[in-house]
Amino acid sequence: LYIEPRVMPDYAALIEAFKSAEGDVMGVPTTDQYARISVETNFETTPRLAAVRYGYPYYFASIYAPRDKGFTSVEDLKGKVWIYNDEGSTSGYVLPKMLFDREGITFSGVVKSGGHTNSMVALLEGQGDFCTGYGSPPLPPDWVAEIMPGWKWEYGMYPELWVWDPVANSLPSDYYRGACVDLRRAAAKLETYGDIWDIVEKIGIVDTIGPVPNDCIAFSPGFPKDIQDKIVEAIKEHIATPEGQALWNDPNFYEWNEVAEIDDTYYCEYRSLIGLPNPPTCGK
Repeated sequence: LYIEPRVMPDYAALIEAFKSAEGDVMGVPTTDQYARISVETNFETTPRLAAVRYGYPYYFASIYAPRDKGFTSVEDLKGKVWIYNDEGSTSGYVLPKMLFDREGITFSGVVKSGGHTNSMVALLEGQGDFCTGYGSPPLPPDWVAEIMPGWKWEYGMYPELWVWDPVANSLPSDYYRGACVDLRRAAAKLETYGDIWDIVEKIGIVDTIGPVPNDCIAFSPGFPKDIQDKIVEAIKEHIATPEGQALWNDPNFYEWNEVAEIDDTYYCEYRSLIGLPNPPTCGK
C-alpha cells in the first residue's frame, strides 16, 4: 500500500481536497474541518478514528494571556490584539469567534500566526495581548491516582488545577503540582522560552470554550472500505507501540495517546452547535 503525503497550505485546502477527491484521499481534519467536509460531501466522507488525549475524547479552546496583564474575563479583552492560527481552526478561531461575537467583543487588531505553537510563540514575544488555541485537561500528580482511583478532571473544573494556585498566585508546591499538557507545553518543547513551568508562570488561562469532540482520521467519499480497514488497523497497532507513542504523542505532531473507533454521529452535536445541517442518522 503506497500513500502519498501532502501538506495542505491552509485549513480550507484540506476541505477542498476531500470535496474533489476521487475515492483516494484520507486525512486528519480538525473538528470544524470535518464538520464542514461532511456537509460539503453530502455526508459521504467517513470518519473512522477519533483522537484520545490522556484518556479524554474531547478538547476545548483556551484563551491564553500573560499573567501580568491581569485579565480575568473575556470582557477584559475588548480593544486588545488577538493572536490566532487560522480561520479554519476549531479551537484557535471558530469557537473563540462565536464567543466574542455573542459577547460583542471587538479588537484593535489581530495577528494570524499560521499554527497553534506559533500563536503561543507570538504571545510570548509580545506580538499581541492574548492568543487562542487548543486546551487540554490538566493532569494530577501521581499520588492522586493512588488515593482516588478513577478520579479525572472534567470540563467545567478550574482549568489550571494542579498547575497554578490562584490564591497564592504562584505555581503549586512540588507535591501538589501535576502536569500541563496544553498549548504551553508545545511552546516549551521548542526550548527557547524556558521549560514548561517558566511558561506557565508567564502565561495563564483567561477562559475556556467547549467541550467539543476530538479531531479524527477520515476517508473521502468512495474510498475503498477494505483499504480503509487496513489503514485503521495499522494505525491502531502502531499507536500502541513505543515508537507510535513517540510519534503520535509528540505535542508538535498530533499529541494523541490513543484512538477510538467512531462514525459520523460523533459530530452531530458539534454541527448543531455551529449551525450546520445534520444527516438523518443524527436524529432530531
